[in-house]
Amino acid sequence: MKKKTLSMILVVTLLFLFAITSAEAGSKVRPRWPGVEIAIGALVLGGLVAHHMAAHARQPEVVYAPPPEPRYYPPEREWEAGHWEMTREWVPGTWERVWGPGHYDRRGHWVAGHYINRQTPGFYEERRVWVEGHYRQR
Repeated sequence: MKKKTLSMILVVTLLFLFAITSAEAGSKVRPRWPGVEIAIGALVLGGLVAHHMAAHARQPEVVYAPPPEPRYYPPEREWEAGHWEMTREWVPGTWERVWGPGHYDRRGHWVAGHYINRQTPGFYEERRVWVEGHYRQR
C-alpha cells in the first residue's frame, strides 16, 4: 500500500513539474480554461495509472488448511448368547495292575500267582460343552 501511494505522489509531482509553464504576462482576456484542462487531464491520467497498478498488483497468497483428521468410530458390536456345543474329546487309555491267582497252564505245570498290567485303550467321547456368550465384531 505504501509503494502504491508513493508512486502516485511521484507521478502527480512529475506531471505538475512538466505541465506548469512559467508565468508570462499576457492579456487579461486570455481564457483560463487550458489550465483547468491540463489539471483534469492529469487527474484522469493519474487515475488510469493507479487503476493499471492495482490491476497488476500481486494477488495475496491463498493458504489452504489441511483436511480434518478422520474421526474414529468404534466398530459396532453384537452380543452373541451362550450356547451348548457338542465336542469330540480324546479320553486317554489307562493301565491297571491286577492280581492273577496261581493256576495250572496247558501242559499241567503250576504257575504261581502274580501281578498283571492290564491296559485299556484310549477312545474319543462326544461331550456337551457350554460356550459362554460374548461380543463379536460385525
